[in-house]
Amino acid sequence: MKLILLTLFCAICVQYSVHAQNDFPLITDHPGTFKLIDWGVYTHWNCGFTKAETSANYQKIIGLTDLVRKNGAFNDQKGFDCETYVYAINCPDKYGYGIPSELSFGFEDWFMNKGKPGKYKIEPPSWKVQVNHFNSFSNTGSYPYSTPKPTETPREGFKYEKWVSAGAKVCGCFCIPGPKEELGNGVDRYGSELIVIYNPERPPYYLPVKFRDLAEGMIEYWKFHPDKIQSDMITKMMEGEYAKFSETERDGWAYNNTYDERSPILQITTTPGSQPVVRLNPEYWNRKLPRSAIQVVTFNRLSDTKRYTQEKEEWLKNNSPGYSLNRFMEALDINTLVPAIDK
Repeated sequence: MKLILLTLFCAICVQYSVHAQNDFPLITDHPGTFKLIDWGVYTHWNCGFTKAETSANYQKIIGLTDLVRKNGAFNDQKGFDCETYVYAINCPDKYGYGIPSELSFGFEDWFMNKGKPGKYKIEPPSWKVQVNHFNSFSNTGSYPYSTPKPTETPREGFKYEKWVSAGAKVCGCFCIPGPKEELGNGVDRYGSELIVIYNPERPPYYLPVKFRDLAEGMIEYWKFHPDKIQSDMITKMMEGEYAKFSETERDGWAYNNTYDERSPILQITTTPGSQPVVRLNPEYWNRKLPRSAIQVVTFNRLSDTKRYTQEKEEWLKNNSPGYSLNRFMEALDINTLVPAIDK
């Protein structure tokens, strides 16, 4: 009986939602505008960039948005306003170079409300582009081996410097987010969605990691961990798993473990798969270019573009916000953004 009532309640909610959306029909022929907004991209952190560098970089950002607006959805733009915010990303670490940022393209659909036009301005459907950093790429399947200073009394004999040194061997390693496809010269796709646009003339932007180096780094990290109970328990389990791999296997490359029963705690294997473990390559960056230059761009776009078409039609039928974003994603030509990369 409860299941029947719950099902009925959900059905009523869906019908109400559709009815509510239909009460605000989209105005697909309303003239649209575009606005670029600096949301503190150069002021959130003191990364040592000069005024000349930030000014030059903002011109690069303007150029990138111009490339994005070559999309057919912006031709004689109607039905939506687009407000694009440029956000700050923390200062580059040893794997980075240049001025990092993120752009959020918000698609604000116009609709009719009691005879008056309005638009979906609060947290509208958006599409994000990352510039000069690999955060969206490397955060997938990363290994959280940070080494903050203990806030409680650590175990007897704890050496913070040794723990930091061990963590550095693991920190920065991650498994790539799914099978890799090379879509063109300087365009890669991972997991049928994540796009990386880069300079193919440079060294690779990531390097494979040896199983031995990663496994021994993990074991060392837990061996030097400040919490004795965790240290003893996890070290013992990891050492037991590591002993199951031969010396020859240990000298092979590391892969994300999705099925190897030998290493459920280590979570890595030597069996080749679609998610090798890698670390970013600092040699990718061309340091002869100014820090204002754009050297890598990442964003999401599904390989199955029919989904955008289907959602676009459904959103229009239901007068739902997101219609214009799906129009944009359906028409997006990845190659139009390749010229944004400075060489």
